[in-house]
Amino acid sequence: MTDRKPELASVDLDATRQIFSEENLKALVEIIGPILQRGGRTLAYMLPAASRIGHMCLEPFYLRNLYGESHRNIAAIIHDHRFQKHSSAVRRLHEPRIDFLETMNHKLVMMGHFNARAMDIGPLTWAVISPSALFRDFVLHLESGAPMRHLAVPEDLRAEGRARFAAMGFDDGRPSVALHVRDTGYLPEMAYHHFRAARIEHYMPAINHLVAKGYRIFRLGDRTSVPLNHENPLVVDLPHLPDYSDVLDIVCIAEARFAITCSSGPEAVSRILNRPMVLVNGYSQPDHWLNANDLLLFKTYRDRETGAPIGYDEMLRRDLFLVNTVEGFERAGVVLEDNSPEQILAAVMEMEARLDGSFDADPELDARFTELGASHLQRYRANLPARGPEERDHFETYAYALPWTRYCQSFMRENPWFLA
Repeated sequence: MTDRKPELASVDLDATRQIFSEENLKALVEIIGPILQRGGRTLAYMLPAASRIGHMCLEPFYLRNLYGESHRNIAAIIHDHRFQKHSSAVRRLHEPRIDFLETMNHKLVMMGHFNARAMDIGPLTWAVISPSALFRDFVLHLESGAPMRHLAVPEDLRAEGRARFAAMGFDDGRPSVALHVRDTGYLPEMAYHHFRAARIEHYMPAINHLVAKGYRIFRLGDRTSVPLNHENPLVVDLPHLPDYSDVLDIVCIAEARFAITCSSGPEAVSRILNRPMVLVNGYSQPDHWLNANDLLLFKTYRDRETGAPIGYDEMLRRDLFLVNTVEGFERAGVVLEDNSPEQILAAVMEMEARLDGSFDADPELDARFTELGASHLQRYRANLPARGPEERDHFETYAYALPWTRYCQSFMRENPWFLA
């Protein structure tokens, strides 16, 4: 079972010919020429989804990890910011190791939707690799035991963020927690992703708990986010402040004790910076990995006909980790239920205890979660067809099977059916 997203749908033959035309290949050489003149090996990669913070975070991060040792220069070709905006703060995280080359040549950037391989042409490596194939390659890189090189916030970016927070009166040294909750106002034209959204009101008990303990809560999002409207001044609704800048998002996550996230772009900032997060209202997916200090909690999967919860073993047995659209879950007969306020609060309290070193973890629960992921990944791979030259996006990973992934034990203890 595969569940291809509409934005990755096949391009017709005429459009493909235009994208890979001689004229467009000349344009590639022209835009990459100044980088090649520096000397050394250069990798060129097209990044068509730079406007999506998750892609802008992760794809350059993967390139750096996979090709940083073998290539002196790495260039990501993106749409001109006048045509398609992107996060300048995330861009600054990757620079100067990654060169971002902006172009108004839409067809040139569209090469990034295709998947072939990384082709060496003299000193140039032309990486015709789709996002999903790059994500897969990075998970395989982690499976091999290769090290992961996280990013650090550049000092100029950190200083700018601190100065902005100080101007807002948030420089009192109070500990903070970053919060992001995706809602259906984000990318409404992509309704097939609405299963990833959640309701901000379900987070109120967790917010109130943290405020009572003296934390300042920085809520992340954009102007379309449902206003938080919390009466306590320790709860700061960043995207709705008049002086909001995307620099604040990066520095907020970098300096928070931990983040409360969901399956949406800002969580990628936590991952590439290796900052602890508890990811709630998540879902099972093939290429989403976590760091060792992170904590995971899925939405509850339920059978559409019976309403019965679907345990982890059945989720994987049915290959539901390949489903990533509203329509796909409908075809699978599955309904995703948001985490309850009580479940979110328990997950946040568990995260606090883990960071404090006071959480009494049950190693048997961790072992069972890991064993199920590993055994089903082995089963799934055994039934995959052999790779061939016609391959595009070949799913063959399940990153939550990586042995350091930690699932929320407060949920597993209260819901023994999950691992049954």
